[in-house]
Amino acid sequence: MADIGRQSVRFGLTGGEQGLAPRDVRKFMTAEHPTFTSALVTYLSDLGLQDARLPSVLAVAGAARGDLINLTGSRWYISLSGVEAVLRERPRALNECAANALALTTLPSSAFTTLPGPSLRPVEAGGNYVVIGSGTGLGVAALITAGGKLVPVQSEAGHMSFAPVTADEKAFADYCVARAHQVDVEMLVSAPGLLLAYEALSGGKKLPKPEDVTRGVGRDPVCTRVVRMWVEHLGAFAGDLAMAFGAWDGIFLTGAISRALHPQLCDPGFRRRMEGKAAFRRQLGEVPVALVNRNDLELLGAAAAYGNA
Repeated sequence: MADIGRQSVRFGLTGGEQGLAPRDVRKFMTAEHPTFTSALVTYLSDLGLQDARLPSVLAVAGAARGDLINLTGSRWYISLSGVEAVLRERPRALNECAANALALTTLPSSAFTTLPGPSLRPVEAGGNYVVIGSGTGLGVAALITAGGKLVPVQSEAGHMSFAPVTADEKAFADYCVARAHQVDVEMLVSAPGLLLAYEALSGGKKLPKPEDVTRGVGRDPVCTRVVRMWVEHLGAFAGDLAMAFGAWDGIFLTGAISRALHPQLCDPGFRRRMEGKAAFRRQLGEVPVALVNRNDLELLGAAAAYGNA
């Protein structure tokens, strides 16, 4: 299994007598290797598996289409033919957020923190769900019941157009347009988005790290405004996705930023914006929302994909 991100890659093994739980997990930075296959060969050599024939599942930060996969925001690309030459079997690739969605089927109830609203229901066939992962980018995937089982649906919904509603959202959008940025939802609802939003609402002042924004809530009025805007727009986006995918059975938020903003996500503004769709206000009011308290979902989901193959 591989979790291939913009800045790093994690490898692990799954299957066999030891079961599907990821093991022998190693992490490499993309800056340390010129190509993905270079990092892969190093990992295999470290474990004495350089001559093994191995099936594989790759969770990639990008659209998993075709033989050549470009990683969003990375100098790496993934050649499935090149990986096949190393592993001697054709790999399966899926978007990292689709892997996150599959991982939900493997997690205990203790892995979830339900936000105010309806109680969380078990993730099981018969339901439809959506996963929103905010980090260096904004990932979206659904888990849809089809043929009696749950099937991941990959998407690039994070790049949908940004629709400002509040005064701060309009100011943010104007700031982005003035600097020739493409204004999509990811431009705000991501780690870089926190910094850009602070810059926009502070009149050009910059902070070095996203954590400076989240930790500044209550001390710095601009940080407070930025986080409120971020959380409320995430709520509006979550409501849109629930309608788009028919995900009436649960919305799951992943990533360190969402976990860090747990108190703010409990504020009424998140659900008010999520449910603020006139025709479907009642239905959206019945959709539970939960934080996922794990940071290893990509490898878990890749293992689940292998187990379901």
